[in-house]
Parts: sequence; structure tokens; C-alpha cells
Amino acid sequence: MPSPSSPQADPPRARTPWLGFAVVGCGAAIAPLDFAVNMAFPAMTEAFALATADIRWVAVCYVITYGSLMLFCGVLGDRLGHLRVFRWGLALSALGLAACAAATAYGGLLAGRVLQGVGVALTLSCAPALAMGLLAAGQRTQALSVYGAMFAGAGLLAPLLGGLSMLHWGWAGVYGFRVPIVLLAWLCTPWLARRLRAQTLSAPGDASQASSVRGVWGFMRRDADFAWINLVNVGVQFCSFTIALSLPYALPAAGWGGTATGAMLALWLLGVLVGSGAAPALLRCMSLRAADHGAQGVMALGLAWIGAVSMAKAWPFMALALLLQGVGLGVFQVVYADQVVARLPDSSRGLSGSLTLVTRTVGIVAAAMVWLWLMQWLQTQALAQGASPPQAIWAGTMGLTLWASGVAWVLVGLSVWRQGRRAG
Repeated sequence: MPSPSSPQADPPRARTPWLGFAVVGCGAAIAPLDFAVNMAFPAMTEAFALATADIRWVAVCYVITYGSLMLFCGVLGDRLGHLRVFRWGLALSALGLAACAAATAYGGLLAGRVLQGVGVALTLSCAPALAMGLLAAGQRTQALSVYGAMFAGAGLLAPLLGGLSMLHWGWAGVYGFRVPIVLLAWLCTPWLARRLRAQTLSAPGDASQASSVRGVWGFMRRDADFAWINLVNVGVQFCSFTIALSLPYALPAAGWGGTATGAMLALWLLGVLVGSGAAPALLRCMSLRAADHGAQGVMALGLAWIGAVSMAKAWPFMALALLLQGVGLGVFQVVYADQVVARLPDSSRGLSGSLTLVTRTVGIVAAAMVWLWLMQWLQTQALAQGASPPQAIWAGTMGLTLWASGVAWVLVGLSVWRQGRRAG
């Protein structure tokens, strides 16, 4: 098993199976494309005559379902075959999306979201393993990079596709437009099977101590370094999600329209895509740990820059800051996934891929709980000091990113300190 603190040897040059990645990417896209659902919240609130706060259950039912099942589905893929579980997930996802689009009552919509969450857990738990199965063992980083770039690219397209689908089919369109994508991926899985390596098709029966959910938690207790890299990902996602939380409030307060605000979020996701694609080249020049710390530093610097932008200088300073933060986040996510996969047995690739998504989800959920409260408190403080409502919104949301930057810099410092202690 390769060491997570040293770069991988350069793999031999080989053709990248782009069509195989496209099939895996189509299936995995059901998760990042769910960002389109946020655009339909007002329309769904009106359609079902809901109180504004009640719409949160559309997100909560889905996130809790896939977040709680992800690790178990990864183990299932390791034991029964990643492609088989991936196919089950696609089928359930198509049913769940169709049920959401056809819902005539709020309860039916929530039931569809639960079914969709089960499908996403099955699909995403095995998608990284399938991506790695398309390339040779020494090309693990390249496979994770392509997969990360596809994931970010789907998120980049989500607002556009969601908006277009709502123009034609109303709120149901944010669910319905994904059904053909999922079915296309499902229909192409027999073709994909012929291009995968054996370990992604059937479980090799490895009895490693880390090949179960209980085993991986035990591994974390025994290996503090492995526990730390997973905790850092929770922290990175916790800090980075302030961008998705704050910009939809801050930029309109500065006079930006919906299109311009969406463009800023798209620039951030573009940065994530670029960072994901650039990770293999960086890892040919430096170790995993050096790339990890550098990416964390770039991400923290981007957050600090965002928080320092004034209302009068929102463009182009905000665009550059968002690109910088996105690039750092994209590189970090590939490097983090590479470290997790390197630590666990090859027979546990479903579990390792699931673990990276679980820690990401924990960070995002924690961010939604903590940062929104802090943002409201900062806005109240600004109003008490005589700021106008738009100024208070800007102060609260930009102050939020400064707090997040502080947390991110603490993580960088602790990571470097821990590495220094191990080296000493």
C-alpha cells in the first residue's frame, strides 16, 4: 500500500477511457445536480401552501437518508460488487426523481426525496471505486481527479439546467430533467462493465479489519493520523460552505441581480473544477502532505480575501477571491480522497469513497447549523451600530467568511504542527 505522505510514482502513459468516465459521471451527477432544487424552493412553497420554514424538510429528508446510509452502501459495494450496487442506485434514483416530479401532495414529495436519498447513497458510495477501476492501480490520483472534476462540473451546470427545466415544467422540472440522465447511465452500465477491472465487479473477500463500518471507526481510533485527515475534511467543508450560504444574501444587498450572483457562484465552482483537474500535476511535483497543506492555505486565503472585499469593490476582487478559494478546495478534495484510499485496503474502495462523502456531508450540515446563526447575530450587531439593512447584510455575511477563514487557518496550523511532530 503506498504511503500517504509520499508522491506516487509516475504511471505509464495510457489512453484515458473518457466514455467510461462519462457513464460514471452521468450516474454520480444526480447528487451535485440536486443544487437545482434550491432554485425551486419558492415555487414548491407556493404549490403546496407551506410555511416558509417547512420547505427545509425537502433538504433534510434527502440529506439525512443518504448521509446515514453511505458507509453501509460502500461496504455493500465492496462485498457484492461496485457496479451491481451502482446499478441498483441508479434504478432507485430514477424512481425517486420521478416520484418527486409527479407528487401532488407534500407528503408524497418527501417520500420521493427519501427514496432518492437511498438511490444516491447506493450510487455515490460506489462511483469513486468505479472511476478508479477504469485506470491502472498507479493512476489512482488521475482517476480521482477526473471524478472530482466531473462532480464539480455537474454542480456548475445545476443552476442553469434547473432554471431551464423550471421554465418548461415548473418546480417539478428540477427533478424530472435528471430522470433521462440517470436512465442513460443505467442503460450504459453493461458497456461499462467490459471496461472495468475485476475488483470493481466482484468482492475479493478481503477480511481486513478496516473492511466494515465498525472496522473503519476502529481504524480511526488506532490511527490518529487517519482520523485527523478525515476531521480536516469536515473542517474544510464546514468553512467552505460559507460561500454557498453567504453570497446569495450578500451580493443582492450590494445591488447585484440574480444572474450576477449566480455567475459568482459559478466562478467558485469553476475554480473547484480547475483545482480538481490540476491535482495530479501538483502531486508529480510534491508529496500528498505538502499538497494537502498548500491547498488548505490557498482555501483559507481565499476565504479571508472574500471577507475583506468591500461593497464598493465587489467586482473583480470578489471573482478572483472565489476562483482562488475554489481552486484550493478542488485540489484539497482530490488530495484528501487520495490519502483515504491509500490508507484503506484496495478491497475497501467502496468504503473509502463513501467515507470521503460522509465527512463532506457532516461538514456541510454543521455549517448550515452554525454559520446561519452566526450570520444573523453579526447582522443584528451591525444594525445596532447604525448600519443600513443592506450594509448590515453585507457586514454579517462577509464577517462570516472571515470567521471561517480563521477556523481554516487554525486547521492549516494544526496540520503543519502535526506533520512537524511526526517528522521529528
